[in-house]
Amino acid sequence: MLGVENELKEAYVKSGQVRFIFNPVLNHGDRSIQSHMASECAGDQGQFWPFRTYLFEHQGRLWRGDIRATVKELAAEFGLETASFNACIDNQQHLARLTVQDDVRKQKGINGQPMFDVGGDIFGGSAPFTAWVKVIDEKLGNP
Repeated sequence: MLGVENELKEAYVKSGQVRFIFNPVLNHGDRSIQSHMASECAGDQGQFWPFRTYLFEHQGRLWRGDIRATVKELAAEFGLETASFNACIDNQQHLARLTVQDDVRKQKGINGQPMFDVGGDIFGGSAPFTAWVKVIDEKLGNP
């Protein structure tokens, strides 16, 4: 999705036709939880989407060492205000909401990733921009 995300934002999100919603998938234990927590804590500073992308770009680092220390290091490198970010991580500020969102995902039967819900239809895997245009335009009723 990262490969076509900017194109979709330009074509649909900017105009208000489509909204991106990112739901957590907590299938990999504490590493998943802390990675999603980090995005939410960055969101408290208005940086959810950019930091989420940054985490994807540096995801290899998320699989070694102390995960909480790693996300704090990444946040500092990214340029987030570290005192509030670190407190958010230490207090697990968004854990309850992340857990509820993950439960909703499971109830919908979404077990793999990446998965996408486009107007109630669930699609799996990555696709080129042209495939997304077809799916989205159909949902929007665009010719």
